[in-house]
Parts: sequence; C-alpha cells; structure tokens
Amino acid sequence: MPGALREETVQLMADYLQHRLGGGGGGGAAAVLPPSRTAETLRRVADELESRERPSFRSACTAAALPQEPGEAAALLGRVAAQMEAEGGLNWGRVVALVVFAGNLAAALAERGARDQTAALAEALAAYLAGEKREWLEAHGGWDGFYHFFNKHGSDAADQNSTISNAIMAAAGFGLAGLAFLLAVR
Repeated sequence: MPGALREETVQLMADYLQHRLGGGGGGGAAAVLPPSRTAETLRRVADELESRERPSFRSACTAAALPQEPGEAAALLGRVAAQMEAEGGLNWGRVVALVVFAGNLAAALAERGARDQTAALAEALAAYLAGEKREWLEAHGGWDGFYHFFNKHGSDAADQNSTISNAIMAAAGFGLAGLAFLLAVR
C-alpha cells in the first residue's frame, strides 16, 4: 500500500504541476485530460484557491527569490510545508495550499527558464505527503478521502462551488500574507 500511495501521489502532483504550467507537454487533447477523478478534483480545487489568492501566492514566490540551483526549489517547498504544519497541523485545505504554492513556484521557475525543476517539485511534494505524512494521509482516507472531502454529493453545482470555496479557505487556515513574510526572511 505505501508504494501505491506514493505512486498515486507522484502522479497527482506531477499532473497538477503540468496542468498549472499549461498542459501535459505532449500536445493533443488527451495530454491535458486529468488521469483520474481525484486529479480532476485537485485541479479544480487548486485552481479555485489560486484564482482567489493569486496575489498572495505570486507575492510569496517573488519573496522567495526563486532558487537557481537544482534542488533548492524542492528544499524551499519543504520549508514552507514544515512552517504550514507548525502553524496548526495538516488538513486538506493546507494540502491544497501547498500544492498551489508549488504550482506558482513551478510557473515562476518556468518563466526563468528552469522548467526542468518541475519534476523535482512533484517528487518533493510526494515525498512529503506520501512519505513524511503518510500516516496522516492514510488516516484521512488517502486520495479517495481527498476526493470525497471536496465532492460532497447531494447539492447543486452553485452550492457545491460555495462549499468547496469555503472549505478551502477554512481548512487552509494559514496566512498567505504570512507565507510571503516567512519567505522574505529565510
């Protein structure tokens, strides 16, 4: 099971980062389709959070002074994950916030010609979530738990979007502006 969880996590993180960077790179419609219902949910929920908090995430990436050496971006992501967890523990909203931060970091790196660091970011996210936080992830139903958390059945689409939006912001529960400060003083 741990191997399967890690594999699924790597796939989800890589898919989201490629989605955030504008596609799968292979061209064609099939390259941009999510590989699973969980991947589709992650894209949707992360896109909503990124859309709502775009200035905060971009500010955080600017404050990060974008690492130039391979591996530095992944190390930065690890420090952000540790800080988020220290501010109140892990929850699905914080997982989404971390994924969105990684997506913004990958986009900023790609703009500077360092798109090759995307795979390292996906691996770092997977190592953190399916490695360090495996027990938490399993206790919360794994990625099926994530899917069900953000896909409550029995409500209409408008109600569903409002529920997702409120859940993200309530669950994230950490100051995105504080993230920029954290990175500025690192």
